Amino acid sequence: MALTTDTFFERIGSFGRFQIALNLFFNLCYLFWWAVPVMIMVFIASEPNWKCVNNSTCPFTDSISIRDERYKHRCNISRRDWRFEDDFTSVVTEFDLVCERGSWGLVSTSVIFAGFFVGSIVIGILSDKFGRKRPLFICGFFCWLFNFVSAFAPTFWFFALCRSIVGFMLGGYSIPVFVLAMEFSGIRHRGAAGALVWTGIAVGSQVLAGCAYAIRDWRLLTIVTGTPGCILVVGWFFTPESIRWLLKKGRVTEARDILSKVAKVNGKCMPEEALHLPNDEKIERLGDFPDLFMSAGMVHRTLASWLMWFAVSFIYWATAFSAPFIGGNVYINVVVAAVAGLIAYPLSAVLAVRFRRKVIIVVSFILSAVGAIGALLLSDDDDDKGYLIGKIFMSMVVARLAVSIAFTLIYIFTAEMFPTTLRNVAMGTSTAAARVSASLSAIAPLLLTVHRFLPFGIMAGLALAAAFVCLTLVETHNQPTAENLLQNEVCQPKNEKPGDKELVAKV
Repeated sequence: MALTTDTFFERIGSFGRFQIALNLFFNLCYLFWWAVPVMIMVFIASEPNWKCVNNSTCPFTDSISIRDERYKHRCNISRRDWRFEDDFTSVVTEFDLVCERGSWGLVSTSVIFAGFFVGSIVIGILSDKFGRKRPLFICGFFCWLFNFVSAFAPTFWFFALCRSIVGFMLGGYSIPVFVLAMEFSGIRHRGAAGALVWTGIAVGSQVLAGCAYAIRDWRLLTIVTGTPGCILVVGWFFTPESIRWLLKKGRVTEARDILSKVAKVNGKCMPEEALHLPNDEKIERLGDFPDLFMSAGMVHRTLASWLMWFAVSFIYWATAFSAPFIGGNVYINVVVAAVAGLIAYPLSAVLAVRFRRKVIIVVSFILSAVGAIGALLLSDDDDDKGYLIGKIFMSMVVARLAVSIAFTLIYIFTAEMFPTTLRNVAMGTSTAAARVSASLSAIAPLLLTVHRFLPFGIMAGLALAAAFVCLTLVETHNQPTAENLLQNEVCQPKNEKPGDKELVAKV
């Protein structure tokens, strides 16, 4: 009897030495090709407080931040009458992005996600056509390259162009990394593999905060933190192509060779049975964007996925980019948020094994809303240390921890909801929705100049809406992944245990 890919992994190691080594490498990818080029914008696109120089036109003696009601006073006086505090340099200070150009620094962060939006769609579709490995390393290398080149930008617009290219490449490689981590794990360990792969982002954020504290020049900081990423290209020689994608392309021999290597590294015997392959050409065709709307059930999954990704991304990145603006020490704020993320990822792995996906996601969204509302209510008095500590705790710990868990599980949930032939397209378009909200979240600090309640109020509303939508979806915990476009429409997931003979025969 032919065995499914899931059953093969149960025989040769669902999450053995091979998968652990692969997961560790992917963590390094997310550290140097994700955390560094994205999270560095918290520091190099930040704006120091400003102080008066000429007391005849500028009567203030203290330093003034974006949260201060006097923040816009500098736009009514001569540029010579005030200066930035010299705590650190950034693109804001170097290119003098103030007043009518004051939003440009945040725009340079926003364009990363605009590029990500395009890249996740374009490369997501190509990845289903040409495999996971090529976009991973080609886009990952160029992500590293243009992040490094941005340190030598002679003008702001050249810097912004480099950041948009970085974003495009991020969108191209980040989904294949996650999909490979998921596809090389068995049913029992998909959740753990998908959760642990993000640990590199939290570790990278902490390392980056330490580097930024020691290196206050934005160009040098970009060079020092970006350089090590070039080493990761050697991963090309030992990272395998997706087994499931190879089978969809009919490359059975290559798929079996890779499975043999997995079995050897894990110390298991390679099964002699054949790999299961559907024969129906209609079922076997690879999916495209229109297939996301091929039926009422698929439309429901697609739109719900887009909304959840939009919400979780906005909250995740808005809390991250708020670190310099909520008060207190920006370096400590970033470390606190990173520690919350570091706790969230292994916790997500444990929760993903023990509990249903929907329960975890809904509870996480509700806790995110609680954290955002708590931070909102504590925004009345920034001069009171108790209020400030409470606001940082609710936003950087409660909301950040909960939304990190939700983000991790949504990746897993989405990958499990859609069939292999459509998975990268579904993930690509879902992350595109996330990058739209991430682009908006990058300029969320500007809402503080409108009303201090706006950023956290929007976060709370989105979290509650996403929790409600999640409740309407089908549970995927401990269910085999669908392999073709019609499988989800033919039968709904049931609660059979993985490995049952009846289940293997049906799949």
